[in-house]
Amino acid sequence: MSDFFSKPVICNTGPIIALSRASLGYLLTELFPRIVTTSEVHAELTAKDAGDSAEIQATLAGIEIIIANRPDALLSIELDVGEASVIQAAQDLNWNSVLIDERRARRIASEAYGLEVRGTCAVIIQAKRRSLIPAVRPVIEKMIAGGYYIGPQLQAECIRQAGE
Repeated sequence: MSDFFSKPVICNTGPIIALSRASLGYLLTELFPRIVTTSEVHAELTAKDAGDSAEIQATLAGIEIIIANRPDALLSIELDVGEASVIQAAQDLNWNSVLIDERRARRIASEAYGLEVRGTCAVIIQAKRRSLIPAVRPVIEKMIAGGYYIGPQLQAECIRQAGE
C-alpha cells in the first residue's frame, strides 16, 4: 500500500468530506507528494454552507484545484460529475492514482480505466502506520458521528487492517 502513497493522487469529494469531519484533512498533504482535485469536486464541496464548511475549506487549502477535460461518455452516463471529473483528470494527467470512496466509481475507475484506487480507510490506515494518528477506530467513529457513512463491513476491515 505504501507505494500508492509515494505518487501524486487525484481526490474525489468523499475522502475530503470524511477526513474534514474528523478534523484530519491535513493528512492528505502529509501522505501524498502532490494532491489535486477538480473544479467540479471543488464546486460540489462548496455548493452549500454546511456545518463542516470551515473544515472542508481548511482541507481544500492544501489541495491543488485543476480543470479536467470533459469526461468521456461512459463516465458522464455512469457517474456523478465529481467522480467522472476525477477519473477524467487521471486520464488527462496520465496519473494512475485516485482517491474515491463510492463503490461504483471505484469499480469503473479500476476495471474500465485501469486506475489504482484507494479510499478514506486506506488513508487513515497509512496515517496510523506513519504515526500521524494513534488509532483508526476513533477516527472512523468521529467520521460516522459527523454523518459520513462507512458500512459495517468496511469499518471492521479497516480496523482489522490497522491491527486494532
